[in-house]
Amino acid sequence: MAGGTPHWFENWFNEDYLALYRHRDMADANRQISLILSALQPMPSARILDLGCGEGRHSEILHRHGLNVTGIDLSAVLIERGKVQFPHLNLAVGDMRHIPGKFDIILSLFTSFGYFDEDSENMAVLRSVSQALNPGGIYWLDYLNPGYVKASLEPETVREPSPGQRVIEKRRIVGDMVIKDIVFESNNGGKRYQERVKLYDKKQLEEMLEDAGLIPTGSFGDYEGAQWSAESSRSILFARKSNG
Repeated sequence: MAGGTPHWFENWFNEDYLALYRHRDMADANRQISLILSALQPMPSARILDLGCGEGRHSEILHRHGLNVTGIDLSAVLIERGKVQFPHLNLAVGDMRHIPGKFDIILSLFTSFGYFDEDSENMAVLRSVSQALNPGGIYWLDYLNPGYVKASLEPETVREPSPGQRVIEKRRIVGDMVIKDIVFESNNGGKRYQERVKLYDKKQLEEMLEDAGLIPTGSFGDYEGAQWSAESSRSILFARKSNG
């Protein structure tokens, strides 16, 4: 963030992030893409944006289905890693508040939304999405469900992802934010990171989508395709840009 303290996500999405979330693999991504393709049934000509694409796992699966996909992410580390793994993909560094180009489908997966403390900045993301969608285009938002988060929050977990390394994750809810403090401990010292995500409930998300010119058209409670409920593990929403 120019001229001020960096946002948490400007420091976090790096090799340590990849190590912590190593369990998010291609099989996991395949399951998610299967539901998306079943629900949206994109035309072969559709232009798809994987917004906050990380290394590009989901983009790669869409590509294997013969679809035209672009991936953008703020993290140069993750984009470069993706270009090495998937050199045939169109991956680029970009800011979700300023999306370049026009698309028929935009995907925000694995809680790649709600990163800003200010509602106005999170709304700027949705307005950017709306502006980048062609008329009739679809936005797919895979988000946490605050009710489930509050009921299942583990205050602290400790993992050993590799010999000689410990990762301590401490979670708490402060106001309308869920915050995770992450400490990597090793023989070479320690590193600290933080994740901060807004706790928007489904109704709030739908209202924000509508304010951005996107009409909510459906939802799921998980990637098995279950109907959404207050106890659902996820809030998966999709919304259509009006043809007007």
